[in-house]
Order: sequence, then structure tokens, then C-alpha cells
Amino acid sequence: MNIRNYDDEVQSLNEELFAARSTMSANYTNICNRLVRKAKDLQDNSLLGYAYYYLADAYYLLSTDYRKFNQNLLKAIEYLQIDGDYEHLARCYNLLGIDALNHGNYELALDFFMKGIQYCEKLPDSGIPGFMEFNIGHIYYKFGDVKAALSNVRSAYKHIRRNRTESLYYRNLFYCYCFESNCYIQLEKPDSVLKCLESMDKLSRESGFNKELLNGLPILDTKARAYYFLGKKEEFEHYSDLLMAMIRENKFSLDDMEDVFDTARFYMQIGQGDIAAEIAQITARSMGELNIANLRLGHARLRCEIYEKLRDEEELFRAYRDFYFFSKEFEREKMVNYKFFAAMRAKMVSVEKENGILLKKAETDQLTGLGNRYGLNEYAEPVFEKARINQTHMAVELLDVDDFKQFNDTYGHYAGDKCLKTIAEVILEMCHNDSAIHAFRYGGDEFVIIYDNLSDEKVLEYASFLRSRLKEKDPAISISQGIRNSVPQESTKLWDYMYAADNALYEVKGHKKGEIALIHKAVISQESLSEAHRG
Repeated sequence: MNIRNYDDEVQSLNEELFAARSTMSANYTNICNRLVRKAKDLQDNSLLGYAYYYLADAYYLLSTDYRKFNQNLLKAIEYLQIDGDYEHLARCYNLLGIDALNHGNYELALDFFMKGIQYCEKLPDSGIPGFMEFNIGHIYYKFGDVKAALSNVRSAYKHIRRNRTESLYYRNLFYCYCFESNCYIQLEKPDSVLKCLESMDKLSRESGFNKELLNGLPILDTKARAYYFLGKKEEFEHYSDLLMAMIRENKFSLDDMEDVFDTARFYMQIGQGDIAAEIAQITARSMGELNIANLRLGHARLRCEIYEKLRDEEELFRAYRDFYFFSKEFEREKMVNYKFFAAMRAKMVSVEKENGILLKKAETDQLTGLGNRYGLNEYAEPVFEKARINQTHMAVELLDVDDFKQFNDTYGHYAGDKCLKTIAEVILEMCHNDSAIHAFRYGGDEFVIIYDNLSDEKVLEYASFLRSRLKEKDPAISISQGIRNSVPQESTKLWDYMYAADNALYEVKGHKKGEIALIHKAVISQESLSEAHRG
């Protein structure tokens, strides 16, 4: 969806929305609601899906009302599927996956991320798959499969690099380097850790890089760990001081909470249990404001580890008590969430099925069962692009019924419809026999056939078969066929093929109806027509 296609009011609201989102303003939700109302006034499904996505995002970032978060996200998915906005559909599933992770539902999170990646297959230049591969990598890392985690983050990095226009391009790349560094620390590869640090420094010097990122928890934590691992005491102490100053000032978000827990564990591992205990006390103040049992349970588990190590029996007893209490709460919440997500999944499958039926109807000509013009556009462009990239042949055939108006006038419109159905039956027979052939009703008595990577001889064989098979079925039916078959060049467009096939058809009908002309050039001339193959 391109927001620039909308009026000034919508574009102004969109600018307000992103300004509020970037500063985590409390007004973010109100702006999203205004955009939803505007989309409803316009009765614009595309804008509704877009607005509902950001409204769900607002509830996720600024509120603990998960019911409204999930309701709005489900609405977003429904409208975005209808409109075919794959970019924001992928973002919806990424958000669902992150939410599932926060609630400790790792299987569901993985399912949501994989679904989002499927939508990204239709976005060849998008960095969005990188977001989900990055998150999948964290799941592998959490469960100890560091090599799989590293593989995912490398793939995420490649995807993110594809789109420099993404607003969070530099942040996402920086986080990839951080994650890579932590993986290499676990794999005990100091040279690779050093390369990650050098890459971070190089990226931070680029003109588009936001220097504020350098003061974020993931970066400070990564650099403290890396320099400790590399034995660089002075650098470690510098970044450790910055990291603890940030934690003491509570300058971290809900999404960073588990990372803060891991920071505490890092200090435990290096023998600085007093700092780990301080982090546990600081984060305890945030636990009362959260209604996410998984995070509360994670905090209780952290305290058990710390106070067991420090041999603080009194604090350890309190931690055990809280761990027991939050374990029960987590199990209750887990069951509620599984039921909710299962219902949501069933609803989404139902919506996908309904939209699939609607899409099939939208792409199918009701009389013949072939694809229509919309279906042709959806199919032909990717096939053309594949042929251009792989430098393989692509053929476009345009055919129509000779003297169809006279046929209708003589035999009636019912017979005319039957004639078109008969042509479609033979074409479908060809399509079923060879997956390289796809056909569409272009309008009236015109049909388009696409041949993917077939030689001139094979294309002519099929074109001749079509003509002769029709004669067998109904001798009264006569068709003329114009075909262009060639390897697309950089300057060639799909329209050139349609134009050439149409010109070839026109010349055939002017020369002698019922013939086939196959050419290789965009513009047909009498010379090229004379050189063309005829059946």
C-alpha cells in the first residue's frame, strides 16, 4: 500500500502516527483510532488494514490490554488479506510471534514467524523476512542451538541488507552484529567476535546511522560481554559502567526485559554477584506493573539463581515462594493464551479460505473457467521476470474466433457461448498436459496463452494441436493465432509481447484467417510476417 496515493488529511495523519510511534507518545493510540475512522469514512479496505495494524501496534507498545491488541491485529489481518498487502501481513505475524514469545509460547511464536516469512515470498526486495529470521534465531539461541541461531542471523542480515529504505535499516543491521557476536562468544571464536565489533564501529560511522542506538541496552550489553571475552579490561569496564547506568535509570523497554535478566546472569558468570542482585532488585519494581506471567516467572527464576549463588537464605526463600506462585499463574495464563491463539488461528484459516475463494473468483472467467485479465496480470509478470533473469524463452499467444459476430448472428448467443467453452476445454486440456502452459480469456472471443520456456517447434506444435482439435470438436469453429516467442532482454516489457502477438494476429487475419504466425520481434512487418512460421 502506498500512503502517497491518499489525500493530504490521510498523509498528515500518517506523519503524526510515525512521529508519535518514534517517541512512544501516549497520543499514538488516539492518532491510530483517527486513522481507522478516516478509513471507514472512505470505505477503503486497504487503509483499514493498515490503520488496524498500527492500532494493534500501539496497544502492544503502550498498553497491557492484550484483548484489544489481539482484536485489532485480527481485524488488520482480515483486511490486509482481502487487499493483498503482504508487507503489513508479514508485519502482523511478526508482532504475533513476538507477543507469543513474551508469553512463553515458543512453538506458537515459531509458527507465526514462519507464516510471516511465507507472505514475504511475494516481497522480493523486502528486509521484513530478516526481522522474523532474527527472532527465530533467538529461539534457537535460548534452547542452546547456537549454530542454528547463527545461521538464522546471517540469513536475517542478508535480507535486511536488501532494502536500505527501511526506516530501521541501521538498527536492524546493528542488532544482527550484536547477536552474531554473542553467538561467537558461545562458540569461543575471538577473531569472529573482534570482526563483529569492527563491523559495528564501521556501521556507526555511516551518515544515516542514529548515534542514539549506541546507548541502547543490546549494544552496551554486547560490547561489555565481547570485551570481557577478549580480555580487554579497560574497554569492558567502560561499557559495563554505561550499561549499569542505563539499567539503574530504567531506560529499557518491556521487549528488553529478558535481555536485562540475561545481563544479570552474565555478571553472575563473571563473579559479580552483587551487580546481578542489584539488577534483580531494580527490575523487581517493574514486575508489579506487568501482567505477563512469563516475565514474572522469569524474574523469580533469576532471583533463585542469584540468591542460591550468594547463599542468601532469606531472599532465596522469597524467590522460591514467588517462583511457585508465578509458575501456577503462568500455567493458567498459558492455557488461556493457547485457547485464544487456537481460536485466532482457526479464525485466520477461515478468513484465508474465504479470501482464497474470493480471489479465485476474481481471477477466473465465469463462462470458460480460464483465468481472466486480472489473473493474467498476476501470473504473467512473475513468469516474464523469471524468463528475463534466467534468459529463457517466453511465448505469448493471442487468438480469437474468426467471424465471431457472424457466428453469433447465425447460430445465436447460446451457440456463441458454447463455442467459447469448447475453445476453453481444448486449451485446458493442453494446460493439464503441460505445466508450462497457462491460459486466460482476455475478453469477448479473445484468449491469451502463456508458454514458459518452450522452443518455437513446441509452441507451434501446441498451437497447431489447438486448431486441429477444435476442428474435430466443431468444424464450424475457426481461430486465428498470433504468437511471439523470444528471450526477454533488459529493455523488453511484457507489454511488448502482447503488442507483437496482437499485431501478428491482426496481420494473419488480414492475410488469411485460420492461420498461425510466430514471430520473434516486438513490431511486426510484412517481412517478418513472411518469415513467420505458419501451421
